Amino acid sequence: MNGRLSDAWLEELRSRVSLEEVVSEYVPLKQKGRRFWGCCPFHNEKTPSFSVDTESQLYYCFGCHKGGTAINFIMDMERMEFMDAVRLLADRAHMELPERTSQPGEARTTRDERERMYEANRLAARYFHDLLWTDEGAQALNYLYGRGLNDSDIRRFGLGASPKGWDGLLRHLEGQGFEAPLLEKAGLIVQRDNGKFDMFRGRVMFPIINAQGRVLGFGGRAMGDAQPKYLNTAETPIFNKRMGLYALNFLQKERSVGRLVLVEGYMDTVSLRKYGVKGVVATLGTALTEEQARLMKRYVPEVWISYDGDAAGQKAALRALDIFDAQGMPAKVIDYPEGMDPDDFVKARGLEGFEALPRHDSTDYRMLRARDGLQLSTQEGMTQYALRCCAILSKVKSPIEMENYLRRLVNETGYDREILLRQIGATPRAEQPAHTGAARRPRRPRPEASGAEKAEQELISMLAAGLIPAQVLSGEDFSNPVHQNLAEWLISGKTANAYIDNITDDAVREQVMRALNYSPLVTEREKALEVARDCLRTIRRQRDLQRDDQLKQQVGTASPEKKAEIYRQLEASWKDSED
Repeated sequence: MNGRLSDAWLEELRSRVSLEEVVSEYVPLKQKGRRFWGCCPFHNEKTPSFSVDTESQLYYCFGCHKGGTAINFIMDMERMEFMDAVRLLADRAHMELPERTSQPGEARTTRDERERMYEANRLAARYFHDLLWTDEGAQALNYLYGRGLNDSDIRRFGLGASPKGWDGLLRHLEGQGFEAPLLEKAGLIVQRDNGKFDMFRGRVMFPIINAQGRVLGFGGRAMGDAQPKYLNTAETPIFNKRMGLYALNFLQKERSVGRLVLVEGYMDTVSLRKYGVKGVVATLGTALTEEQARLMKRYVPEVWISYDGDAAGQKAALRALDIFDAQGMPAKVIDYPEGMDPDDFVKARGLEGFEALPRHDSTDYRMLRARDGLQLSTQEGMTQYALRCCAILSKVKSPIEMENYLRRLVNETGYDREILLRQIGATPRAEQPAHTGAARRPRRPRPEASGAEKAEQELISMLAAGLIPAQVLSGEDFSNPVHQNLAEWLISGKTANAYIDNITDDAVREQVMRALNYSPLVTEREKALEVARDCLRTIRRQRDLQRDDQLKQQVGTASPEKKAEIYRQLEASWKDSED
């Protein structure tokens, strides 16, 4: 994420940026003590629970638990990548961004060159759009009209046409002061031994624009039978088709949409949006990537996969579900009837028809597709269907959802519930054998399940606030891996802000922010050490209980000699706790 920037430079950036000033441009804040408070911009609330700590320069919402540094705030609010947020804050602080370090074999690109590429793309997009309305662009314009678009739609999406000749764009941009090597680096032209020529010729042009309104590249749709049907800008220093989405620029004004509709192509995006569907985006000429799934997760809590209704689209939807599942992103699949694609469907049925389409959750859709290629009227076909569904249900974690799907599968297949459960591998665990002798001894009261977790949070909160010295703790005092890593970082003398800016997982960042914002029982150093000792005792007591439980689980299968040893260990543990 920030491996290309030094820790010292990032620390300087954080020191020059006032978090409360950045946040106040988005959220009205009122100061109470060292914190500013306001209503959270990330979820709806009437009572302010969103805070900005002026000392730590961290924000945190006690309602939805989002939090982080100024860089994280800009990333969350503007849906920016890390480097884009850093660049914005660096400009604000009048700091020069260090030159980007090149990878082995990669041509070095300076900041000025990147800016020139953005400008060249902007001018290229304008050139293509203007050309569409000329005689040379008539074929492309008629194609767009034939797809049901009007002039307003064309202007809204900035669509255009590339010239049919070899070097129309090249000559135009050279006339604007751009040199061929830079245009080649931006993916706008190609240089060969026999000369230089435009990358896109005789195509309908779709500009690919990022969330900040910058043109990154283009998708070009061929006219007639020319191949390839779609041609996209190759990877450049400012464009990577694995990491972007088409129509991302519209999402800035659709913050409350609540879900994204993911389609496969540019025209599907344009058509659905034309008919009033919000939040529609498309991949950029590739199958869905992990990077794109993570990008979508930053915008919304859910995605509707809206691929073509044919067999190829259905297979692609299954692959997309696997990627979203791996990212912990809830996804549903829109099932188009009769093999229709989104473009054809919305033209025929409109917005109302689209909103009425069935949307299947991931398990439901996989079970639906499990029927494909089977003759369910035969015993063999039904058996294969049941086996496929059991494999699908083996990954369901929610007991309630499992129960719902089991009932459905019993009704569909006629198989007994217990048979299906055994096939799934979810048979109930055998009851533990009753303990005898020492094992019958009354157990000491357990602390609440979250006691150790709260104690770890308390320790981290005091450590980060400087209330306890680092030498009284070690990473081994923490059982939660997230807490352990954070504690070791703080014990080494590094700042919490630097740690947070290195986190790429939102769930991990939430855990870190919960710990850092755990309300300490004390605010004076004199009493903090005593509280820290109590916390450590709670953590160790919880570990003892967990060790006892593990020992008891071994009793059922242990030999007589081993059982006696286990009981001696349990007796010693109880004696220690009573002392």
